[in-house]
Amino acid sequence: MYYKKTLITLTIILGLLITSAQAQARGVSKGDQVKITNIMSSIGLQTHWAQDISLWVKASGYSKFEMEAIGNQICASTRHAVGFYVITFWHQFGHGQITKVRCS
Repeated sequence: MYYKKTLITLTIILGLLITSAQAQARGVSKGDQVKITNIMSSIGLQTHWAQDISLWVKASGYSKFEMEAIGNQICASTRHAVGFYVITFWHQFGHGQITKVRCS
């Protein structure tokens, strides 16, 4: 009896882990990339999808905390629909990365 319960529990846990890994492995679809890009463009930010899980944003006058707030709002509104991706905010004059927001 104990063996059967343990086997069922392990099967459920493994199934959930595999499902979670698959959800994180899939990237953001082209259609969802366009939607997210349009949202960012509407507030004056230039974006580029470096990969299907990596959105680069050129900073333009926002503080680090404002960029993190924008990134977190975008993540919150897309979290359940599009899967895992990272928003990276970059200096507009090529001086490197400012901050990252992970959407999962």
